[in-house]
Amino acid sequence: MREVPQAKFRGWEPPSYRVDERGKVEGATPGEPNNWGRWGDDDQRGTLNLLTPDRVAQAAALVRTGERFPLGLPIGGVPTPSHRPPVSHLFSNVAGDYVLGDAPAGLQTSDDYVMMALQASTQVDGFGHFGGDGFMYNGFWAGLVSARSGARRLGVHHFGDGFVGRGVLLDVARHVGVERLDPMFRVGPALLEATAGAQGVEVRSGDLLLVRTGWLGWWLAQDDKTDPVRDEPGVSAKAVPWIAERDVALLATDTTAVEVMAPEEGERPLALHVAALRDLGMPLGEMFDVDALAAACASDGVWEFFLSIGVLPVVNGVGSPVNPIAVR
Repeated sequence: MREVPQAKFRGWEPPSYRVDERGKVEGATPGEPNNWGRWGDDDQRGTLNLLTPDRVAQAAALVRTGERFPLGLPIGGVPTPSHRPPVSHLFSNVAGDYVLGDAPAGLQTSDDYVMMALQASTQVDGFGHFGGDGFMYNGFWAGLVSARSGARRLGVHHFGDGFVGRGVLLDVARHVGVERLDPMFRVGPALLEATAGAQGVEVRSGDLLLVRTGWLGWWLAQDDKTDPVRDEPGVSAKAVPWIAERDVALLATDTTAVEVMAPEEGERPLALHVAALRDLGMPLGEMFDVDALAAACASDGVWEFFLSIGVLPVVNGVGSPVNPIAVR
């Protein structure tokens, strides 16, 4: 009988910390800057709290022409990153079967359903998606996210009223004069500041900040598509203090990971995800298709708009597909 190879595993030791009855790690210390406790010790909404009724009403006043720009990719028909399975679109019954005679005369109906990774298209990362050092946003224990129960704290259903407010687009690719940023190009705070200055737009508290690298549109246009995650550009973790200082409510890009996958020297892997989701309690948006919006903004020099991002309130989920709509 052929010998079966032994599975490899890493050794494990019980953690030294204690988890209290609220599901929080005692003594957990976030990185700086952070928003822990800002909206209460048990807050699970993070920077969504910045989207107050007054700010939403002010953002609605930005609508001038009523022109709408959908920023979400089609679900199905568009390749997904290799680390997530493709969307499966199935039908339980279809009108064509009825037309062929298997139904009461004159009546045809169709029903369909979709199976997909919740982060396989244009999507928002919830706080249960990422932790570091055993804990997540506001000190909740990473162990509260399990395959059996999902995110027992910090579920994406807490975002159910959506991200609605003032959107600002920083078109970094256009600012530096390229179709798309180079592979693994890191957008730091100085370049964000320079782009905002060149566009004559100010990033303010509660803004929904979109950063265009030009990557998504370029990738979708390729006949031979390589894995987009491997060498995409992205926002540098060094930009987190700049973003936090401006009190941004959400950061989204036209890439699959917001940041460059390979860490910068001396940084932990996916340092921006940890800093944004765990420390700031600021959700991240990925694969936002902003090219048409960027062209419209460039045509009249107005880079602010009303933005609505509806979130599927998946109970105990860690992410959600979204269809953001920008209205100018």
